[in-house]
Amino acid sequence: MTQSADQAVGSSAASQAAGVDPARFREAMSRVAAAVHIVTTDGAAGLGGITATAVTSITVEPPMMLFCINKTSPSAARLIENGVFCINALAPAHEALSNVFAGRTDQRLEERFTTGEWAKLATGAPALKGAVASFDCRLVETNEVTTHLIVIGAVEAVEFGPEGEGLAYVHRKYKAI
Repeated sequence: MTQSADQAVGSSAASQAAGVDPARFREAMSRVAAAVHIVTTDGAAGLGGITATAVTSITVEPPMMLFCINKTSPSAARLIENGVFCINALAPAHEALSNVFAGRTDQRLEERFTTGEWAKLATGAPALKGAVASFDCRLVETNEVTTHLIVIGAVEAVEFGPEGEGLAYVHRKYKAI
């Protein structure tokens, strides 16, 4: 049996990482500051959203972004079926909302959107009013890597909120940056 190049890379990476204690890795990553985002989706599959720190731009021409989501998340299935998502970069005032979308409250899926003010841009995915920036994306591809999906999207619209500080997460605490 032969492996595709992607499978070989994934298998090789998993083998190399097997020697690192997951708790030690988690602790090391907690010391790395990351911007906090809420990624949302809406469409035929319904509303969904998560808090994410594994978010980055890929290219400027054309504008593309990616984020990572646990493949067992109910929002992952909805996002893939809907084919659209909006990455909302949070301001310090959105800390409580971040906890809602991180699953730290009893609110699930559609209930999460009863908190915060939402608008729609080009794709129909919810854009958070007052976010530092919202990146409205159409799904281009997903790649499965162990427990997560890497989700790549083409940016179709951008909205800016008021100029000010962003919300970061480091040492298991929120920080304004």
